[in-house]
Amino acid sequence: MSEVETSYHGNPNLKALGFKHDFTKEQVTEYLKCQKDAIYFIENFCQIITLDRGLQPFKLYDCQKEKVDIILNNRKVILMEGRQQGKTVTAAACILWYTIFQEDKTVAIMANKTAAAREVLARYQTMYENLPIWMQQGVKTWNKGDVELENNCRVFTAATTTSGIRGKSVNWLYIDEAAIIPNNVAEQFFASVYPTISAGETTKILLTSTPLGYNHFWKFWNEAEKKANGFINHFIHYTEIPGRDEAWAEEQFKLLGELKFNQEVLCEFLGSSNTLINAKTIGNLSSIDPVYQNSGLDIYNEPKENRFYAITVDTARGIGGDYSAFVVFDITEMPYTVVAKYKDNKIAPMLYPNVISKVGEDYNNAYVLVETNDIGQQVVELLHEEIEYDNLFSTVTEKGRQYVSPGFGRSTKLGVTTSRQVKRQGCFSFKSLMEEQKLLCFDADIIHEMSTFVEKGNTYQADEGYNDDLIMCMVLFGWLTNMPFFKELTDINSREELYNHQMKQIKSNLTPFVMRKGNDEPQGEVIGGDYWLLDEEYSNKVKELGLKF
Repeated sequence: MSEVETSYHGNPNLKALGFKHDFTKEQVTEYLKCQKDAIYFIENFCQIITLDRGLQPFKLYDCQKEKVDIILNNRKVILMEGRQQGKTVTAAACILWYTIFQEDKTVAIMANKTAAAREVLARYQTMYENLPIWMQQGVKTWNKGDVELENNCRVFTAATTTSGIRGKSVNWLYIDEAAIIPNNVAEQFFASVYPTISAGETTKILLTSTPLGYNHFWKFWNEAEKKANGFINHFIHYTEIPGRDEAWAEEQFKLLGELKFNQEVLCEFLGSSNTLINAKTIGNLSSIDPVYQNSGLDIYNEPKENRFYAITVDTARGIGGDYSAFVVFDITEMPYTVVAKYKDNKIAPMLYPNVISKVGEDYNNAYVLVETNDIGQQVVELLHEEIEYDNLFSTVTEKGRQYVSPGFGRSTKLGVTTSRQVKRQGCFSFKSLMEEQKLLCFDADIIHEMSTFVEKGNTYQADEGYNDDLIMCMVLFGWLTNMPFFKELTDINSREELYNHQMKQIKSNLTPFVMRKGNDEPQGEVIGGDYWLLDEEYSNKVKELGLKF
């Protein structure tokens, strides 16, 4: 039989479909040994292209042998290691073994860009083409983005979009450099794809990356460390790579600088530089899974009796750009706690007040502060006039500064305008609360936004390519905590004293008759057709506390 007849499309390095090879006894022994031992297969039959010596046998480091074992013997794996430590080529070798020695398996190699995913497949193809013909499966399809073998195993590439593997049955999902995927893309991808893949009993998921801030990859890693998501996490320190000693590290430090060295060599989760919240504080934060999730709402602590809550609200236009967002805080005592958050970039402003109202009512009629910039004014007016939500914060402006008002008069307005002064004061207070551990937050999205909320000019805003909608809710809360009225609301003694006077008034109102001496008429007013006596003592106490109802 000629070479053309035995090869795929004239490529002598690829076995033709349907070609029957006569195995020698030694080849059968080797084939069975490779089928049983992936590490033996990789070290004895896989070749890789090196920078210095070209095509060379793939001799695994001890740490890479451990990595191969973890990848192939676990369903869900997340690997973190520094740049140029061989994570991609090792994963490609594992996929090669998986598709040669099994049948009817489909592997999806995905990355932020299709080109990046194809680079992984190219490493797979290089190793495949350098296998002995008798070790290979016959080739059905062979191109830059897709390989299909005679044993009905297939490897294809795609970008991490919701349509990347839609409609495809996948046995193994591999995402290379997972941390690079933009957070908004990753959010949509994992929400649509991940549940389908992870639901299988034998399906495999592999995430590999160098860290890049407090994003979705950090969330997966953080949850894996706590054994909360079923992933096996594995970290390879640079010192486990032969030749990478302290002298090498010093050279890299000089070349990369401290920030990139810490991130790309030490694999530390770092945010952008010049963040509002210092890196140490962010680094000590950890996320937890919500107890309830639905349509953009994440709840971490359900409402409890005798607890006081506040909600700060940011509003977007609902056309797919910025997000409408609000954060629910337990303000009963310090440290304050984020108990819920909402985030959606498609909800219409006309519907948004209903969501706020429903959550606010559930959280004991929480006090709500709405940012009224742009269409936020429309949202707060709907809350007040149509939904008739009572506990809305209003503000008054005095000498160019806004203050939360305990009452509602001619000079007050609903909500707050985020001026430079409000934002500056809010940023300062939010920073103090977080760094002094007076505000607790376990939401991954908020933590991520903290890591990309950076100084720009004379203010703070989201770093390029990121959002700050949730962080602006946190900033508004920071501003709110400085208000005298808020401090009165959260003062335990004031609340208890006011409660006692309210109960006294209720008991008094339950008495049907009041006996009075002389001609003095009792002071009161008509409410709902009934004549109510005014308790002077209660009225004076309310005035003393600075409260108005």
